Amino acid sequence: MPRRAIFWALGFALLWWTLTGPGLAGWYAGLLALVLATLAFAGLAGVPIPTIHPLGLARFIPYFLTSAVRGGVDVSLRAFSPKLPLAPDTLRYRIRLPAGAPRTLFVNTISLLPGTFSAELTDDRVTVHLLSRDPGTEDRLSELEGRVGGLFGLTLDASPEVE
Repeated sequence: MPRRAIFWALGFALLWWTLTGPGLAGWYAGLLALVLATLAFAGLAGVPIPTIHPLGLARFIPYFLTSAVRGGVDVSLRAFSPKLPLAPDTLRYRIRLPAGAPRTLFVNTISLLPGTFSAELTDDRVTVHLLSRDPGTEDRLSELEGRVGGLFGLTLDASPEVE
């Protein structure tokens, strides 16, 4: 087993222990999940494990957590308050991240932003469904993309394009 896979296995074991506690009962199913997750990340098909940059991770985690809370609060408030705007719309955003793990993580985390949902990915464009379009949406998408890029040690060069 490659050395990286051992680190992934230790990380998955720590995560499982955090979720289930030190009791032996949780490890019966956990051991199988640990092995399968490690094999998947080790790249059964020869896909390399992406490199995560520690500084990018340190910047991404607080952003991820606060975005998740803000997104949940925003949707909840819109659901229960008729005063808040609700005007569904879509926009197409050109992704500057390369294909693979960076792009996949970006598309999957778009839904954390307040009032957004990634609806379709076609080539280098993602269609984002919005509960209500506001001027800051494009800036939030660009910031999220930059943070995901930083997580993988990437620098994004051009400004994003929005349709």
